[in-house]
Amino acid sequence: MKGQDVLVLLKLLASAGQAWSYPQVAHALGMSASEVHAAIKRCTEAGLFNPHTRQPQRKALQEFLIHGLQYVFPAQPGPLVQGLPTAHGAPPLNQRLRFDIHEVPVMPLAGGSTRGPEIRPLYRSAPLAASRDPQLYELLALADALRSGRARERKLAREALEEIFSR
Repeated sequence: MKGQDVLVLLKLLASAGQAWSYPQVAHALGMSASEVHAAIKRCTEAGLFNPHTRQPQRKALQEFLIHGLQYVFPAQPGPLVQGLPTAHGAPPLNQRLRFDIHEVPVMPLAGGSTRGPEIRPLYRSAPLAASRDPQLYELLALADALRSGRARERKLAREALEEIFSR
């Protein structure tokens, strides 16, 4: 698995029920169509994507995000950068937690709205893709909370994901 595989699955989850093509997903995520195709192939082999429905395997993806993401793609806050708030600093967790505004983790993005400790994104184009798609942004922020958060942040992210997957 690669970080871009998770990004592709989250994009498809954010666009659930909509028809899609490799070029469309690639354009939305700032990737090439061949990268998206390779990601789908790896996700199919891992049991996270159903090629017949052309959608993520929701239960398997939920389990992977909640129980495996922090081990496969761990993230630690880095140096201060300009970017897009993520983890507990972004919706939906920013409404449920109190935190110092100067400690808001960010995905690096030129012209981003916030300066804070960098959380390295799953894939280099994830911050720009998130800035264009509110549903993807929410899912990436929850993934970043699972990857980098403390126990309370991970618990709230898990609960939020369980709610999303139950829809």
